[in-house]
Formats: sequence, C-alpha cells, structure tokens
Amino acid sequence: MSFLFTDLSRTSRKSAGTSRRLIATLIGIVVFIYCMGKADLSSAGEIRLGLVPANVFTAPAYAASKLNYYRDAGLDVKFIVFRGGAAAQEAMTARQVDIIDYFGPAAALAITKGVKQKIVAVNMPGHTGWHVIVKADSPIKSIKDLMGKRIGISAKATTSDMAAMWVADRAGVQMQQVPVGPAALAPALRAAQIDAVVFSAILTNREMLAGHARSILELTDVMEPTIADAYVASAEMMDKRAADLRAFLAATLKGLDYMKANRSWSLAFLKEFAKIDDQPILEMLQDKIIPRIPADGRIDLAWVNSGLKLAARAWDVPDLLKVDASAIFTNEFLPSGK
Repeated sequence: MSFLFTDLSRTSRKSAGTSRRLIATLIGIVVFIYCMGKADLSSAGEIRLGLVPANVFTAPAYAASKLNYYRDAGLDVKFIVFRGGAAAQEAMTARQVDIIDYFGPAAALAITKGVKQKIVAVNMPGHTGWHVIVKADSPIKSIKDLMGKRIGISAKATTSDMAAMWVADRAGVQMQQVPVGPAALAPALRAAQIDAVVFSAILTNREMLAGHARSILELTDVMEPTIADAYVASAEMMDKRAADLRAFLAATLKGLDYMKANRSWSLAFLKEFAKIDDQPILEMLQDKIIPRIPADGRIDLAWVNSGLKLAARAWDVPDLLKVDASAIFTNEFLPSGK
C-alpha cells in the first residue's frame, strides 16, 4: 500500500480553505440525501442502530443484545455497521437508521446544517485510552520534538484531527497532520512514513505492547472532555418513538453495568467483539476503558461547549462558536434513576 501525504498544517490558509470546502461538500451531500430520502421509520419496537467497526465504547450495546436485554424490553435492535461515522451520519440523514454512534462536534455540525437530530447519551466524554505514539526506536522523546514533524490522524474533521490540534497547541508546536485512514496508521508509523500517531486505545496500546511503538503522551486525564463518543437520535425517533428510545438507552446501560460487574464474562465477550486474542489488550480494555464509560449516559453542557470550541478551530468552521450547545443534546430519554 502506498500513501500520499499532504501538508495539512492548521497554520496553512490553503489547507484551512480545503478543509472548509470538504466539510461544506460533505454536509451538502448529507442535506441533499435528507431532502431526497424516502425511507419510512422503523416499525414499532424495531431500531436501526448505525455503528462503526470495533468501537469499544459501543461494546455495551452488543453486550445488551447478547444478554437479550433488548428482546426483554420488546425491542428488535438491528446493528448496521458503516465504514465510519460520516457514513453513519449520511444514513441517519437519509432516514435509513434511527440512532447512530458519532462524536459530539460532528453531530453538532450536521445539526447546524439543518439535520434534525440530537445527542441523547454520552458513551465517552473524553479521549480515554488515547495516546500519541512514536516508533519504539524514534529519537522523539516529547511532543515538543514533533515541531515540523508528521503526525498521523485517521481523517480530517475527526476526533483524531481535533486531538492532534489540541496536542500541538498545548506544546506550542506546529505539526503536519497527515490523514491516512485508521487501518493505515500503524503500518505508516512502522514504515517511518509518519513520525507519530494520535489515536484511540486499541491501536495505540496494541502497537506499544507489541514493541513497535512507545507513548510520549496519554490523553486520558489531560485533554478536556469534548463528547468524543455518543449516541445521536433522529427527530423522528425522539418525537414519535420516545418509549422505544428510552427502552434502548436503558437496556444499553444495563449491558454496561453487566460488563463492569462480571469481569470474566466481559473479557470473553470483548475477545469475540473486538476479535482480539491478545490478553493484555483485553485486560486493558476491561480494566481501564470499560470502567470509565459513564454509567448514566448523562451529557454535560460543558463537554459540548468544549467540543464545539475545539472543532471550530480545528476545522476552521467559526460558525460552530455561534451554536447554542444546549439545543443540540438532551438527557430526557435516559433512565430517571441513573
């Protein structure tokens, strides 16, 4: 596989303009699909859930299904896996799914363009388990050593894009953000086609445990929460099927509770879910990631605001600063006892 790298430094006016055009084009397509969409709502009790592959923050939903919590609640949850969050958002806009897993700022951006949806539960407010990694034999020792270097991200307008900008700002350095796609991040780092990677727990920890990489910064407790992962529901789902939405969220949180309380079961489940045979990776997910998934799913206004501010700068979309953060999320569908 070959990689084409482009200097995407946030300080470049040309790059910022390209980013704006890409985002505008994407949202334009989404809105067009919305206007043309003819799909009907799911039948009573049926929920079409749009997800991305092997996202540990949505593992409780799969656990809830395996434990028959959805069935017991009278729900038929259909899992539809998309190549990424943007594709899931397009499907939501086209009324092909009822709920998606996405990250807060991107969901907010779609809302500002007229998409009728809201964030209804948080799966992870911050970048828990995320690391900035470099090759094990790299001379780079700290973030400051990345001045002028290439840092790999999954794509523009993503959580890794935002994280890279935050890391650079915090250290007072300029880096070239290089979007290569999630699957290519580790191979590109090993081949020295990029100097560092900022990404989520499974990839970064797998590379470190294998001896291919080492961490120069863990984001878990240092980067402010920005609604890094959440469930987003369509207006139709909220307005016309509120009971089903409440039942879905309650059953999903019940699945999370079970994973937290039953370590052996959860480890075996995660092995099947993530298709991972590496026991240290599984134990890291179970002992460090799963416990930090909020038990109540509640969304904090401050988290939404932080995400909007960071995304406005990372994507050069100042209109996000004008968004009323309280209007793009709701906690009303979460279990009252949580």
